[in-house]
Amino acid sequence: MPNYENFFLFEYWQYEVIRHAFGFTFAVFAASLLYFTVTASEVTLKYRRTFYISGVVMVSATLELGLLFLMWNSSFVYDAQRMLFIRAEGQIFSNGYRYANWLIDVPMLLTQFLIVLQFTGSEFFARWAKLTIAGASMIILGYIGQYYEPQVAGFVEGSGSGFWIWGGLSWLVFFYLLYVANESVKLGLASLSEAARPWMSRAWQLLVVTWFVYGFCYLVPGIPGINQSADWVVVRQLGYTFSDFLSKAVFGLLLAQVALIQSRSEAKQ
Repeated sequence: MPNYENFFLFEYWQYEVIRHAFGFTFAVFAASLLYFTVTASEVTLKYRRTFYISGVVMVSATLELGLLFLMWNSSFVYDAQRMLFIRAEGQIFSNGYRYANWLIDVPMLLTQFLIVLQFTGSEFFARWAKLTIAGASMIILGYIGQYYEPQVAGFVEGSGSGFWIWGGLSWLVFFYLLYVANESVKLGLASLSEAARPWMSRAWQLLVVTWFVYGFCYLVPGIPGINQSADWVVVRQLGYTFSDFLSKAVFGLLLAQVALIQSRSEAKQ
């Protein structure tokens, strides 16, 4: 079943804003990949893995945003008579590729999160297993739910209950993930230097906020009153895209700052 976005006609500005957001974020991820590659040598070996993981996340995100950019371009064509962008015959835009990307990036982000918080050995692997399984489950459940977007939005016949069932399960796993991750932050902050703690707290707060934005964007097709407005498609795609930018590139930069501060602090000891 096509995603929700395929059932709309877009004004020129609506189409272009989404297209430009994809292009901008693609460029940010490519630039961030270069930054993490070049600066990895500035930290001690202990923290270098977080830069490498950020590099993997940037590669994955760059490919995903590039694919979405190309797909958006090919899925809609300009109708000069109506002065609107309409879906191109035989073409479909898919948010499913976002979920494929998140399935890679969420475990990576949580792994570097634990590395910077200085968990090691069995404690690291115990927490990593919980967070990775929860993160992957959250994404997979949401991926299944998004196939029910047209039904829940009323564009096609059929029950949209799958949207709420699978989405609801994804939200439950999300709250469990937040609980485990927040507990890790509380314990891990004590191992960081005083200068690094505020940066780690900011990174965690940023991740929480952006992940809630992701959740809201998932819900848009099911919210009466806004779910049949092309304006809200713009809001949804901007929410997804800039949350990607913040939770991957900016989050990675904040963790890199923590690693730099810790490396300098430990070198003085």
